[in-house]
Amino acid sequence: MLTVATITMSPSVDYTLTIPRMIPEEKLRAHVEATEPGGGGVQVARALRQLDEPVEAIVALGGDTGSTLRNLLTTEGVPVHEIRVKSNTRPSLTMFVEDQQINYRIVGEAGHQSPEEWHQVLDRLDEFESLPPYIVLSGSFPPGVPTSLVADIAELCRERKSRLVFDGSGEALRVAVDAKADLVKPSKEELADLVGEDGYDPDFDYRGAAKQVVDSGVPRLVVSLGGAGTYVLANFGDEARLRPPRVNVASTVAAGDSTVAGIVAGLTRGMPLIDAVRLGTACGTGTCLHRGSQLFTAEDVRTILPQIEVDRIQEGVPH
Repeated sequence: MLTVATITMSPSVDYTLTIPRMIPEEKLRAHVEATEPGGGGVQVARALRQLDEPVEAIVALGGDTGSTLRNLLTTEGVPVHEIRVKSNTRPSLTMFVEDQQINYRIVGEAGHQSPEEWHQVLDRLDEFESLPPYIVLSGSFPPGVPTSLVADIAELCRERKSRLVFDGSGEALRVAVDAKADLVKPSKEELADLVGEDGYDPDFDYRGAAKQVVDSGVPRLVVSLGGAGTYVLANFGDEARLRPPRVNVASTVAAGDSTVAGIVAGLTRGMPLIDAVRLGTACGTGTCLHRGSQLFTAEDVRTILPQIEVDRIQEGVPH
């Protein structure tokens, strides 16, 4: 029985290459390390599959690249519901330059989607006899897809007793907050933008900003603090700061998506919110150990989980 369905409107096929050095105008020979699925909800679905959580990935796919992405997900054992679109699924390139020890990321632009195309997502959710307990909407929206889709999905989840988890940015994030999605996961900078402040200001009060968002009606807020960890606040009183151990970061691609997957997996298993966020933080940190779009391993999570410092500021009873 499915516990989670993820939605990805703008997926990608992620290519990871390594080159010795960057030289303008030269033909550079690259070692192709991996060709992997990409895009917010796709990565969440892959990570949930790593955690043995029953999941379906609802994915907009187009052209030959879309077929490649579908095949990659199928090979990994991720069940896919295909939203067929005319535009080619975008490519994404992560290139590691050895003499600089730096990753470069180049992401293709997503193609336009018509109302007939993006509305297939709502059609798929309507098809479920019983919605999975959690719906995860993650990643960017391509041109043509209105941010009102977030509100439509939130309303559908409310009507059918499912919980919407949203991880996105910009206007879509504002709509998710206004629609009172059950759990919203902004970065510190995205949180600051929501309340009209500067997240790069060292004096930015992210706890105060988080309280504003939760007081506006969002039940659970999880804020990514980058390498400094995670902050969580809920309307039933839970508040905590979680700090992962220092690790040698190979890549941050899919780290946030892995965090979302761990949180959702924990919640589906009945964990208290702070403990679920602890699991998510371990998954996100584990993903940072691997290049390109490679995800955490079970061993990563087992090693990292006991090392996460949890400062439980207060705890409440979920409602």
